[in-house]
Amino acid sequence: MSDLFEVSEDEKTEPIVEEKPLEIVQPLEKPKKVKKPRKPLSDERKMQLREQLKIGRLRSLEKRRGNKKEKELVKVKEEETIKEVEIKKKIKNQEDKEKELEERLTKRIHAKIEKENEEKRTRSEIERLREQVKQLTANRKETIPEVKPEVVIEKTKPKERKQVTFNKFSPYQDRLMFQYGRFKGLDQQD
Repeated sequence: MSDLFEVSEDEKTEPIVEEKPLEIVQPLEKPKKVKKPRKPLSDERKMQLREQLKIGRLRSLEKRRGNKKEKELVKVKEEETIKEVEIKKKIKNQEDKEKELEERLTKRIHAKIEKENEEKRTRSEIERLREQVKQLTANRKETIPEVKPEVVIEKTKPKERKQVTFNKFSPYQDRLMFQYGRFKGLDQQD
């Protein structure tokens, strides 16, 4: 068994390689399809195709023009809506300003009217009171004759002061002196 796996030294060093000649590989070419030749068109068919081409071109031209008009209309409508919105805003602002001015004016007018009414009320009240005073003075003169009061002046004697003697050793001495107008250390003797 060992003989099977043993290799001689000569074989170990040089491997045996067989060289094959190099082949040049060329890309595979696809086979070309052969077109069938067309049959020649008749004059009638040519005329028919030309007319269809004209009709198709006219329709596409009309469609392009229609699309162009639609786009222009859309742009015009958008511009109009923008302008309408701006105009509505301006109108609304003007209306708001006018309403505010009207409110201010009505408030002023109401205040002025109330003031005038108040003045009328006060004037009428004053006139009514004047009339009442005139009536009362007229009634008073008629019923009660004017009497001048006599002024009687009586001469009275001034109050006499009490003579109070102070006890110098009393704890209430200061209070008594203040009460009777004499201060500590200022004994007045009459």
